[in-house]
Amino acid sequence: MSHTVEATGSEPAFLRLPLEVRNRIYKELLSTKVTKTQKLGLDNCRSPTRYDWNLHLQILSTNHQIHDETRDLFGRENSFVVIHCAAKELEQRKTDMGAEDTRIMKYKVKLWPGKRCEAVNVPNERMRIWLGKGSPTSTKTKFKPWFHVVLEEELRDVLAGLSVYQGRSGPYRMSGLSAVITLTPPTITETQKQTKTREARLLNPVLKLRLLDSVKIEGATPGKTQHVSEQLCRQKWDDQLVYSTFEELMSAGDQARDIGHHWVATGYYSRASDYILHFMDHHRYVFTSPLDPIAFMFKINLQRSRNWIECDNFYDALGAVESALTSANTIFRQNMTAVGPPPISADGEIKKGALRKWTCECIKDGAATFGQRIKCEDVGFGYYYKSIAEHVLGGDEATEEADDDKMIGIGCCVISETASEDCVKELLELDKRVMSRLIGEGGGSSDEWEDESGDEE
Repeated sequence: MSHTVEATGSEPAFLRLPLEVRNRIYKELLSTKVTKTQKLGLDNCRSPTRYDWNLHLQILSTNHQIHDETRDLFGRENSFVVIHCAAKELEQRKTDMGAEDTRIMKYKVKLWPGKRCEAVNVPNERMRIWLGKGSPTSTKTKFKPWFHVVLEEELRDVLAGLSVYQGRSGPYRMSGLSAVITLTPPTITETQKQTKTREARLLNPVLKLRLLDSVKIEGATPGKTQHVSEQLCRQKWDDQLVYSTFEELMSAGDQARDIGHHWVATGYYSRASDYILHFMDHHRYVFTSPLDPIAFMFKINLQRSRNWIECDNFYDALGAVESALTSANTIFRQNMTAVGPPPISADGEIKKGALRKWTCECIKDGAATFGQRIKCEDVGFGYYYKSIAEHVLGGDEATEEADDDKMIGIGCCVISETASEDCVKELLELDKRVMSRLIGEGGGSSDEWEDESGDEE
């Protein structure tokens, strides 16, 4: 049966569709939940945000009725925050961007996403942040302000970069500036719990900022207002801020990796690395132990390796995991003598099995001695990732070394007191996915791999 809709008179056929159907079409064009795609290649490492929006805003200009319908839906479907920049210190020039060296994964990261706007009119914006000197009503300056519009989910990443922005030299650009933060009132009546959740969602990312001279918050509850204002005016960073920001960036990278957005994950891990390296270079006092920066770099390179294995980039995966294991050995090698020398057999040789077991015991004791900053099973994951990359890149010639690393990896997971029950299973499933992809590309039977993985387990 035909469902063709014909126009009558001057009314377009599209407008005779039910509003519910039209809204479904609008969402395909105007909801970032549908339209956004990950930025590819090194663009993801050079950008403060991870996704392109791909919004089709031309539809708002079709006619008055469609404009009204799409504008309302656009405001409902997307949660935007406007950043009003009113200080020249917030400009980023090409000369402000540090040198780039892709060999060590150091990129020229932009401070602001997208294009700057001289004026904005965002439907149902959730929050507006004014940053400048004096107040938004001040007329003393001749500086021409500009605006950036970001999604609520992008705000943390943008502000984390802004908080440590120095340019090439000199003081932090946020130092001495003022902020006025205005939360848009909700369109519906909220419960106390809903208000608390909304305020946390919007204002917690703002807590990445420091060094402000004054802060005014409008539209939030008094308790939240006082807490955020006090934190933003603090003139130094603290371990809680740095550690929590690191964990948030790493978690975002892991989530992106798990849904197959590997360039997004790469961008997050690079941002986490830049963030920690900044404090290693300028504010080491934030680390509660001198071993913590080493542990952070271990975690970054371990997850980089896992991410690159998942997208079959084994060369970079091997380089990353070797860096991770070097970080672990920097901490654990101090504990080798506590375990004693590796066992020697009656014929004066060190057997491979005994040496692997001794290595696992050293790693376990090292993890416990240094407060589980790097856990035994995480080092085990590193050895297992290394074995996968070695096996793929080296072929039969690397089989012996790869098998040794695989056994050490499994052994660390088995003897660890902090590992989950599914630790070894997770590694075997990763190995199986990799081999299945390679067999699918190069031919062969997956049954052979299933038998091999079963024997290994």
